[in-house]
Amino acid sequence: MVHYQRNMRFIGYLVLPMLGFLLGWSLSVKNQQEISKQAAQLLTEETKTQEITAQPVTIKPKRFRKTDPSSIDMDIFWEAWGAAEASFLYKDKIKTQDQVYGATKGMVKALGDPYTTFMDPTDNAKFEENMNGEFQGIGAEIGIRDDRLTVVTPLKGTPAELSGLKAGDQIWQIDEESTLGISIEEAVQQIRGPKGEKVTLTVVRKDEKKPIDIIIVRDNIVIQSVEWEMKGDIALITISSFGNNVLRDFSKAVSEIILEEPAGIIIDLRNNPGGLLTDTVKIATEFVPGKSIVKTRGLQFGQSGDYVSGREGAFSDTPLIVLVNGGSASASEIFAGAMQDYRRAVVLGEKTFGKGSVQQVVPLSDGSSIKITIMEWLTPDERSIHDIGIQPHEVIEVTSEQEKEDFDPVMERAIILLNTPEEIQTILQGPIPTVEEATEKAKEEDAIEIESLKEEEQNELDSGE
Repeated sequence: MVHYQRNMRFIGYLVLPMLGFLLGWSLSVKNQQEISKQAAQLLTEETKTQEITAQPVTIKPKRFRKTDPSSIDMDIFWEAWGAAEASFLYKDKIKTQDQVYGATKGMVKALGDPYTTFMDPTDNAKFEENMNGEFQGIGAEIGIRDDRLTVVTPLKGTPAELSGLKAGDQIWQIDEESTLGISIEEAVQQIRGPKGEKVTLTVVRKDEKKPIDIIIVRDNIVIQSVEWEMKGDIALITISSFGNNVLRDFSKAVSEIILEEPAGIIIDLRNNPGGLLTDTVKIATEFVPGKSIVKTRGLQFGQSGDYVSGREGAFSDTPLIVLVNGGSASASEIFAGAMQDYRRAVVLGEKTFGKGSVQQVVPLSDGSSIKITIMEWLTPDERSIHDIGIQPHEVIEVTSEQEKEDFDPVMERAIILLNTPEEIQTILQGPIPTVEEATEKAKEEDAIEIESLKEEEQNELDSGE
């Protein structure tokens, strides 16, 4: 009996540790599987979050601060605060929270980027409403250029276009209120409004001596993203914006155009303010499959990389012309730049707007938010777009007289080129034009013209003597 008990104790000492080890190992594996599952889920969610569009995206990032508050001298701020509090005549009008929001807005504005702005809770709520739902307004894309509120483009068929608003118009007043120092968000709130109500924009236009008052009646804004037609054996595809329905509408157009077997294609991106980056890349697939269409560059992990087109394109070998102007921005510039870098298309028209940055909306604790520029876009050859734009292979300006006569010299030139494929190849084999070279060339031409005028004046003086 003693031997039996001794043997049982020996077996217990031997087996129990093994059972403990096996149980621990089992729990560890189960726990590791759960962690892996959560990590995979987190990675999926992060991937979805990092899908970038040409429109601002709302992301709640980790809170961190690199600046040590103790290293900043805030005395001047509190001195000014105290002086206002002690001496301001209308003390009953002081709203402390408005002062905080004003100070925050000034701090963000001091970054010097018109696309980086602070929105208090009221402005933020309106911004989210405009981003998520339908809105009523005039139908114009606006931006800041040379510190002035500027029309990027009036959208096709909208009250803005029908009233005569043009790309490049500088908006100096909205309903007689100055726009000097205004942010894009503030301007949007002032311009938008209920259907049927009027808004008056006072604009300064190139080649016009006096400001122009343009009265626009607000309406529901409905944009037809894609339209197409055959011009002989050439397919003309007009993409007015890369909005929510562009991929659906473009895919439908492609299935119809294939049946026509076009000898060439014209993509008209004039006055296209941009839109969804991912859909732009998918559309580019039809012309340059399996290529990097745009590069992104940012400071944080996952913000720098390539967006690559799909593997098969319906029109990968079809001669292509892309039309742009000063109202072509954002995703339009991405498309045109990629076609240039791969020498896939001749780009005609005017230098584009130069909107090549990505904004992220960071929600703050009290319902306000800050919209921050976090990345910039580069063409496949790493040419910067922001504040530079895309320089066409051939610059062709449309005069006001040609517009009145409904004559489009850019379209005419595109059709001529598609009927002379040898000339297209000659242009594409040459160097890619840059804005810097075009600017330098324009300066040289101006200098030659001035010198020529001086010689003519001197000749006239000499002949008079």
